[in-house]
Amino acid sequence: MAENDSHYNGLTDTTVNQDSGQANAAQNGGSVMPLPSLDEGTAAYPGPDASSAAIGAEPVIPLPSPGEGGPVGNNASTPVTPLPFPGEGGPVYPGNGATPVIPLPFPGEGGPVYPGNTDMPTIPLPFPGEGGPVYPGNGSTIYPGNHIHIGHVGCGNGCFPVCQNCQTISPQYYGRVRFLNASTNSFNVNISIDNTTYAANSRFGSISNYDWIIDGFHTITVRRANGLRSILLQQTFPFTAGQKVTFVLTDAVSGGLDLVRVIDTGCNNLPSNSGCFRFANMTYSGSSYDLLLTGGSTIFRNIGYQKVSPYKQAAAGSYRFTITSSNTYGFIQELPVIVLGAITNSFGISNAVLTFDANISAGRNYTAYAIGNTWSNYNLQVLTVAD
Repeated sequence: MAENDSHYNGLTDTTVNQDSGQANAAQNGGSVMPLPSLDEGTAAYPGPDASSAAIGAEPVIPLPSPGEGGPVGNNASTPVTPLPFPGEGGPVYPGNGATPVIPLPFPGEGGPVYPGNTDMPTIPLPFPGEGGPVYPGNGSTIYPGNHIHIGHVGCGNGCFPVCQNCQTISPQYYGRVRFLNASTNSFNVNISIDNTTYAANSRFGSISNYDWIIDGFHTITVRRANGLRSILLQQTFPFTAGQKVTFVLTDAVSGGLDLVRVIDTGCNNLPSNSGCFRFANMTYSGSSYDLLLTGGSTIFRNIGYQKVSPYKQAAAGSYRFTITSSNTYGFIQELPVIVLGAITNSFGISNAVLTFDANISAGRNYTAYAIGNTWSNYNLQVLTVAD
């Protein structure tokens, strides 16, 4: 019964245990740091290695209390920058170095973001409606809607422009456009496409050089060149890459101004020593004309106001043409090809309105525009231009 006395009195022999602990502590050179009381939050033993719990071991920074956001351990004795609290937006650990990176912006801030392949932050995309700078995509210095004056680079019509300090731009995305003013108004006008001027101080009978225009829909605006410069006309038209177009400013049938779109691309496969020729009526509402050679042979019939005939093949040379009022004779036929010394008809020429001369060169296309009227300061006349 002596061996089981402790079981009967409910007590253990703590004297032996305390003496044994003190002996172990003395053997290890001192006493250990006790665990902190609950809620004290003091330094605690960092790991399971019993040997480091001896006197002299360095305590680590404790875990922060909930909500404090203090530093935490990172497998070393140096504390790291803590993660920010939600909504603070402070720096975060980038994952591949000890230097914190610029954090992502909060929604709506629009700050710089990490580009992915460089240490420099990039310009952020603009917010909707701001219209800030964006990457052009191809390094091109020409943007949609911009045009280039081909007459300013010393190469003449028909060659693609070049400029200093800019990259070569392929013409496969561009068409060409010019403007002819056939309006009999007494004031000059400025004609622009998407706020870029293509014809300045345009007056009756003037025609601009071809300028480049990018493929797509664009808005043409006509304003007075002087005075109030109010908008006289504004219309949107499609433009096609590789196509040449002449826009003719005319007097509208109901008053005011109108634009007539004339496509100048065509008649490319010509036989040797031949060109192409056509006729356009841009005079006044209600007019209709026939175009004849001097001998009376009819080339085009019944060309009404704001209408353009198709191209016809023409032998190279000098011609004299006569414009007459359209007749209603059904038996009169057009010449399929314009040639010098064509057979004259026996009826001669009646109702002649105007006679003009034109030179046709091999490999070139020409349009003869009839403009003006019989009652204003701008009489009937013909402007023949190379297309």
